[in-house]
Amino acid sequence: SGINAEYGLSPAPDTQRLSFQPKFLFISYLFEMSYHGQYRGRSSGPRGPRPQNMGRPAGPGGYGPPPLPPDMIYKSFDPLESKHLFQRVAPEKDDSELSQAILTKHQELTPSPEEQAKLQEQVTKFTSIVDNLVVSPDPEIDIEEMRVVGSFKKGTILAGHKTADIVLIIKHLPTLEDVSKIMNSIKDKMNVLQPDKGKKAAGTVNESGFSYVCNGITLNVFVTTLPNNTKETIDPEKHVKLDNLKNSLAAIRHARWFEENAFQSSIRVLVRILKDFKKRIPFFKNVSPWTIDLLAHHSAAANTSGNQLSVPQVFRRCLQLLAAGILLPGSASICDPCEPGFVKAHSFMSYEHQDELACGAQTLLRALSHGGYKEILGMKGARMVTFEQAVMFDGIIVTPSKLAYEKPPETQPETMETNGS
Repeated sequence: SGINAEYGLSPAPDTQRLSFQPKFLFISYLFEMSYHGQYRGRSSGPRGPRPQNMGRPAGPGGYGPPPLPPDMIYKSFDPLESKHLFQRVAPEKDDSELSQAILTKHQELTPSPEEQAKLQEQVTKFTSIVDNLVVSPDPEIDIEEMRVVGSFKKGTILAGHKTADIVLIIKHLPTLEDVSKIMNSIKDKMNVLQPDKGKKAAGTVNESGFSYVCNGITLNVFVTTLPNNTKETIDPEKHVKLDNLKNSLAAIRHARWFEENAFQSSIRVLVRILKDFKKRIPFFKNVSPWTIDLLAHHSAAANTSGNQLSVPQVFRRCLQLLAAGILLPGSASICDPCEPGFVKAHSFMSYEHQDELACGAQTLLRALSHGGYKEILGMKGARMVTFEQAVMFDGIIVTPSKLAYEKPPETQPETMETNGS
């Protein structure tokens, strides 16, 4: 299709501005990179600079914390890229046990071939129906094309998650009525193709499209339009909302980029591990799947040496980057390759969530350094890593990092007193 290059999405400006309060000593690293601003941290390491220019009004519209001035941008510490600056005083650890544990956990998180085949069967049936509608279009259902997106397309779906995401591109601005017509038409055709005629599939319309459920398999269908149509006037009471249309177009770009760039097997291994973190570890729940994809790719592929990293190296580097503040305010972070301009991968995370992520990663990294990999991975029989109290690993007490961010008090508008005259 010739519309791939048109799937553009302008980043939303930011509206809320918060502040960090300096509580600790400022420290600096002797890196080869140039750093700007000041750094805050504890004995466990720094967690980012203090934003300046407080009190400025945020930009109109959008959400998430505002971008920092250019002079506040810094590159977070990366041990892999700084090896030549720090001479080793002990030989590197043997990662064979960690490697085996990660691969074992990854195998548990990977769907069985039978589970994947059942999901693929429903996707194939859905695809054949849509292809027929494209070739012989219904006057009321004007479909341009269909794309499979999400974790099923990327090959990072978790075991037990029997869901595939699909994007339908309509030639005109889709209305909520259009979505219902498309769902009913496809649902009837899908029921005909099912081997068990007695079981009827269920279809439910939502704000982004509709979902189709049959025999425990769910197809989430997102309805969008051609990118140029998003510039037209949209009636929120009649049409699918603009944000939902743009998010569906972004999902197409994400799936295509990941398919073209995530060719190392360690990337998919780390994505599944981090998705499991998202389910088990509280501070990871606010990390989006796309941010996980970019973080895994950066951890595995972004190194100047050009050498392919092992699975344990990629896993450890991911925690090191998070602990060093790669997803904190002021960090150069990871640039979103599917958005125009310089859009950070964590630009839609609040300051609270960014601090929780860096703080939790520091605790996990210290536990990993003292042999707590089974607890981190959530292996069977292993205790859970706590983030409220100290835990002992191999005779070493690991104390959880404390949150550094303090939300400033809300200022109340001044009221004018009257004398009653």
